[in-house]
Amino acid sequence: MNQFIEAPFHIPSTKTVYLASNTYIASQTKVWEAGVVTAVDESSGKPKWSFTFYQKGTPYPWNTKIAYSKLGSVYALVKDGQGTKLFSVNASGKSNWTIPVPSAEDVHVMNDGTILLIDPDRKVTPSAKSKPRAYAYSANGKKLAELSLGQMYSVIGGQYVVSQIGEIGNSKLAVYGSKLNKLFIYNLPSGATTYVDEATWVINNSDILLRVNIPESGNKLIAMNAKGKTLWGRSIPGNARVQSIGQNYVVYADGVMSLFNAKGLVTKAEVKVDLPIAIIFETPDQQIEIHTENAKKVLNAKTLQTIYEYPNDEDRQKYHYAGNGYLYSLNQGHQLAQYKLQKGIQ
Repeated sequence: MNQFIEAPFHIPSTKTVYLASNTYIASQTKVWEAGVVTAVDESSGKPKWSFTFYQKGTPYPWNTKIAYSKLGSVYALVKDGQGTKLFSVNASGKSNWTIPVPSAEDVHVMNDGTILLIDPDRKVTPSAKSKPRAYAYSANGKKLAELSLGQMYSVIGGQYVVSQIGEIGNSKLAVYGSKLNKLFIYNLPSGATTYVDEATWVINNSDILLRVNIPESGNKLIAMNAKGKTLWGRSIPGNARVQSIGQNYVVYADGVMSLFNAKGLVTKAEVKVDLPIAIIFETPDQQIEIHTENAKKVLNAKTLQTIYEYPNDEDRQKYHYAGNGYLYSLNQGHQLAQYKLQKGIQ
């Protein structure tokens, strides 16, 4: 195991952690990097199995992207001199199948087990304008659908693909299900601007939350159901940061974090950040990760109170919170350590 390439991924149901890394394969003239996933015990770190996404006698890999299902299946998108392959490995580390697929850069595993591949730069001819394209495959490797996307798009909540069509300020949204089945077209308010790759989320199980900037009335959040029906709208400050958290969402502006559910405001709290732009994520265990000047914090998604606090990244030392109190530090990409956080400052 030479270099870790992904954050550790926990499968709580089996108390297993997946570690993605690169190993080196030497040809007569060059050294190539092949992707590897190693499953280890959550508590002891003892290896359970390891799978290398390279088949002896085939072209050497150029690039590997890895994605996991919630039940423990592993998928790897591998490019080599012959094209692109999709590998499927089960939760026991055994190969399910390997199939050739169209050129793609990104792989997503949706909530229903569908695998989505996206090529953000597909060209029909060398001189043609690039146009993103998405491909859907079933868990047994059967191709289900493919379609073109707008230049800006987002895969959200493991449920939807949102494609923005047209120029900014005069665009509409095409929303597709996990199998690339078309659900609806949403026409933005006249003159409204949005950037779906950073302004769409899933809340309340299946509702879509969209941030738009409407001329004269300012920034607004709009919620719609899976059929495209508008449910409600809420004005927010122009400098606000928004993030979905489980079924709910938070809005952070001017030192105050506000938690909302489908019915409205749940609670709010002062949260000191001291950064030019607030950085907020949903953690794997559906809590709130927020970055401050001196530390990273995990906040309770119901009370907004601090659960854990740990150091900011350094040049050689990176930290990753994997959920349920598990913290990992990665030193220079090669040395991984696990910590079990206690509530309070670490």
